[in-house]
Amino acid sequence: MAVDNISTIAVSLIACAAALAGFAWQLLRSKRKSAQKPKASVMRRNEAGHPLPNEHPAERAVKKPKDVRAFDAVGLKRPTMLAVTRMHEDPSASELFIQRAFKIDREFWRELEVSEQEMRRLDCLFEQANKLAWVPGSAFERHIFAVSFAPVLEEMFKKGEYARTDSAPSYLQICAIDETGTQLGQAMRIDKQAESEHSRVHALWCVLNPTNKPHELDSELALEMHALQDRVEHLAEHVAALTAAAWKQRFDRLQAIAQELCRSQSEPKINASEVHLRIDEIVQEVSADAERIDAAVAERARTVKTMEDADDALLHAIAYMYVRELTIRVLRICALLRVVAGDTFAHEVSCANHIVTDLEAFTDVKPLLAAASHIAHAPLESESHRAMTDGAVERAGAIARHARELEKVHDELFAGLQDRAAELQAKVDKCLLWRMHPRRYAVRLDDAGRLQKMFVLDV
Repeated sequence: MAVDNISTIAVSLIACAAALAGFAWQLLRSKRKSAQKPKASVMRRNEAGHPLPNEHPAERAVKKPKDVRAFDAVGLKRPTMLAVTRMHEDPSASELFIQRAFKIDREFWRELEVSEQEMRRLDCLFEQANKLAWVPGSAFERHIFAVSFAPVLEEMFKKGEYARTDSAPSYLQICAIDETGTQLGQAMRIDKQAESEHSRVHALWCVLNPTNKPHELDSELALEMHALQDRVEHLAEHVAALTAAAWKQRFDRLQAIAQELCRSQSEPKINASEVHLRIDEIVQEVSADAERIDAAVAERARTVKTMEDADDALLHAIAYMYVRELTIRVLRICALLRVVAGDTFAHEVSCANHIVTDLEAFTDVKPLLAAASHIAHAPLESESHRAMTDGAVERAGAIARHARELEKVHDELFAGLQDRAAELQAKVDKCLLWRMHPRRYAVRLDDAGRLQKMFVLDV
């Protein structure tokens, strides 16, 4: 009995020991795993219990370049805009505003031709511009400054009005404006050496603005006039002398209108409505000639019956193509003249559209060429060619070959007119966009604040 009790107690002790050993093994295993895991950082918290995101911000901060630190070390609040005004301490009455230009506009600035003397007269307006805030590596230019005029003053300038001739530089002041529109400090007077000159703001407008300067399309108009003159001079080789004289007279009338428009850009005294009437007269004349040529081509194509008719048709085809090219060029010049002399934007756009649509008026002489070629090939493709003399066979072959050559000339001539029309249309569209949107201007200064270049934005 006692032996049984001892056995029972021994078994119990062994079971307990086994259980304790298993628990100890699991505890040691869990400790080894926890030792292998990275320890979680304990984030400090502020008084409200919110975690502090970064206790040491300088450790991961991006270091400023040396030149930026030098700029910050000045410790002065620099303005973002300068306003030129005649009213004492009143930036709201400013006539001119100067800011740093954006780098994104750099490739679109078009340089203006300005003399050294004109720039030296305008230096006084920009002598403080280099004080405007600029951080190296920013989105702003280092030496290029955008220039804008007060809207009311700009409208006066566009109309040719400027009553403030008494605004000598001695009365002009430069106000510094911060990013909130608040004036910084007191207004600054411009250089006293320029006090004897008048209307500096107006002088700046005259230099920057295209008013009283050559029109953007003047160069294209000159190219078209030169090409038309060359064609007119050689027209007598293809048509009667009376017809050549009529086209020479039309060219002279177009040239007179173009010269008047060029003069009007410096002396705006031309009557636009009168110019449009004179252009309309020329358009009506050449359009009537074009209609007569179209009718003549159709009639002659129906009446080609013999070799003599075919030979004569080819000679007339050359003249028809030459004159119809003149018609297209005259209509194109008329469209350009109307844009230059346009009194409204809608009128300018309507006239510009004719540059491409006028190509539809080009006479197609291929039916005439086809008729001549058919007459030349007909005897060669039948039994009657056996009775033809060598001279007749040679003549028929020459007419057929000449017809093919003229068809190629026709296609090349029309393709050239199409390419030039597309190129010119793109330039006219760009010009109209310039005139539709307000102009943007800029100047380039050196480190001493002297003008180096002047620009207008093309887009």
